[in-house]
Amino acid sequence: MDWLFGPDRKRRISVAVAFLVLLGALGARVADLSVLARLRTFAFDNYQRIKPRVPADDMPVRIVDIDEASLAEYGQWPWPRTVLARLVQKLTEQGAAVIAFDVIFAEPDRSSIERVLRTLPDDEQRREMERLAAKFPDNDEVFAAAIAAAPVVTGFSFDRKGRSQPPRRFFGVAHSSGETDARNVSELIAQFIPRQAGAVKTIDVLEAAAKGNGSVTPDRSSVVRRVPMLFRLAGQREEDLYPSLSLETLRVVQGASTYLVRWSGAQAFRSFGARTGVAEIRVGNVAVETDSRGRAVLYDSGHRPSRYVSARDVLNGTVAADKIEANIVFVGTSAVGLQDVRATPTEEAMPGVEVHAQIVEQVLSGTTLHRPEWADGAEFLYLAGIGLLFVLLLPRLPAGRMALVAAGLVGIAVLVPWLAFDRAQLLIDPIYPPATLAAIYVSGSALSFMQTERERRHIRGAFALYLSPDQVDVVARNPAALQLGGQQVEITVMFTDVRGFTTISEQFDPAGLTRFMNRFLTPMTDLVQSRRGTIDKYMGDAIMAFWNAPLAVERHAARACEAALAMQASLVTLNAQWKAEAEAEGRRHIPVAIGIGVNTGLATVGNFGSEQRLTYTCLGDEVNLASRLEGQCKIYAVGIVIGENTRSAVADFATLEIDLIVVKGKTEPVRMYALLGDAAMAGRGAYRELVERQAAFLALYRGAAFAEALPALDACVAAAEALGWEQGYYDMMRARVDALIDESPRDWNGIYVAKEK
Repeated sequence: MDWLFGPDRKRRISVAVAFLVLLGALGARVADLSVLARLRTFAFDNYQRIKPRVPADDMPVRIVDIDEASLAEYGQWPWPRTVLARLVQKLTEQGAAVIAFDVIFAEPDRSSIERVLRTLPDDEQRREMERLAAKFPDNDEVFAAAIAAAPVVTGFSFDRKGRSQPPRRFFGVAHSSGETDARNVSELIAQFIPRQAGAVKTIDVLEAAAKGNGSVTPDRSSVVRRVPMLFRLAGQREEDLYPSLSLETLRVVQGASTYLVRWSGAQAFRSFGARTGVAEIRVGNVAVETDSRGRAVLYDSGHRPSRYVSARDVLNGTVAADKIEANIVFVGTSAVGLQDVRATPTEEAMPGVEVHAQIVEQVLSGTTLHRPEWADGAEFLYLAGIGLLFVLLLPRLPAGRMALVAAGLVGIAVLVPWLAFDRAQLLIDPIYPPATLAAIYVSGSALSFMQTERERRHIRGAFALYLSPDQVDVVARNPAALQLGGQQVEITVMFTDVRGFTTISEQFDPAGLTRFMNRFLTPMTDLVQSRRGTIDKYMGDAIMAFWNAPLAVERHAARACEAALAMQASLVTLNAQWKAEAEAEGRRHIPVAIGIGVNTGLATVGNFGSEQRLTYTCLGDEVNLASRLEGQCKIYAVGIVIGENTRSAVADFATLEIDLIVVKGKTEPVRMYALLGDAAMAGRGAYRELVERQAAFLALYRGAAFAEALPALDACVAAAEALGWEQGYYDMMRARVDALIDESPRDWNGIYVAKEK
């Protein structure tokens, strides 16, 4: 072992670092960190995008779609239950094998004649109409009669706020666990089967008439990848399990009466002797492979129009007979307004009912995805064995030969999982093992090229243009104060942009435009750096800067806001100078206005780029949000827009909430604030008056009281004038409110979705 512990210190360090990387990677794999699970999910999703499941053309699964055409002909949802009764009768007449509703009928039909009459005045006419109405059956009774005469599966959902009685169970459950003690089975159920807090179920008269009852909620994740097949319910016995809609549909169509849950400790399911949860669920003649928690992995085929039959065509009797006869029929909706839309590995938006249909398809065809119980152990052993081989070979092989060996082994680690997916539908991690091998190789090889003194010289050269001179001196005297490479840190980011820059630039030749931009950027840069900000980059007429990196800056959000206010104030002086010069030269002066977006939050800061060129910058969602806020300056006609995190950090500044919006590239709404001034302005009575009136306006606006919001706008304008705040915000909001009055959206929730960056 003298090659490891001999006089070659570089070799010893290289091997030690590579071995530490391997140990760290093995430890992370044993812990199975959430980031590793996300990486596997990313890989498996892409596998399905590359090779989605291809269902057979004769697959007997159909979706009767309450689509836009159906709503146009039979009215908005919910339909009268008499229409649904006719739909069930039509499907039964055409020979549907089973009819499963991906709908919850949680309340009695409001369109029943008896219920409609209750809304009328209590007079003789109403009583006469009630006597006539008594001759007609209730809509729910009509629907229940149709359900009772057909193989129908009704739906329920689980919800924290659900307070209804437990859904009805039409089946028995048996267990194969290798144990005869029922208490052990109850412990397994409590450990592995997901527990739900409450239920929302179909009304009793309909539920009692059905042949089955299943959960219509495929998954609560943002992307449906696994569909729970069985559930527990709070307040019920552990052994009282409830099935998914797809599983219950498979039971009813076979006329089965029992589910058999086979646990990993049962015969033929021994995960190296460990009890690792559910292995499969048998119902009738089919077996549903699941993960340990009883969830079936969705092998997504993507949206298939061939699965769908319009409910309108069924009701009108124009659907082809082979589309329904002997088919498993799910009734659901693709109508956008009914909001039953799910994301899947291959589709950003798919009707939820299609997820149930796909689960049934893949069970019937036997084309299911499965992550075997031995996968974790096999991945660990592979990583440990090949990783140790890497560590041993690194100091022994020349660089070129080691690169070939590394490429070959990494390639095998990528190729084998793909072949397992392609040939056997097995899910084996194709990212972490090869990434770890690459990291071992890179870490061990890179150390031989590191030179400490060169890095120190690079620090001064790299940051001289980003930082103020005093900050560069601090870094040069104490390089430990600066961490090169990416690090997660809270920063405040600023983006600025000149409004109408194209029009302004048209009045200059290239040399004149260069002088103009230098006169603009130089004082703005001075204002940023004088408040300890870091200039990230110039993008034409725009500036990107951030605070609290590479060196810590106290009250960095306040420093950024001070810089933004100073930049707007400096622009007034610059405009006066440019106007005088334009008049002297006999040309038209175009006032220069800038928008400034400021946001605070966690970001990754460090040197990024390529082998040819690096740049010190920041990356992250909060950085992108700062850019989006700057873009909203133009829309909302204000000079400075800050995010909610920044506003919280500068509570003593004069800020004003202006909207709650979903900016481009995000799905969650963010609160935007206009920065009006510093602490001195925040102490003025006119500012407090404006804040109160703005709050009153926003409350009316978000509450859809648009007509009442207009007078509130007038009060806000008066308060803004009293404060001396120059803006075009209220003119913009007035136009928006006028438009909302003319065409008020039914789903208004007070959140504005930005249409542009």
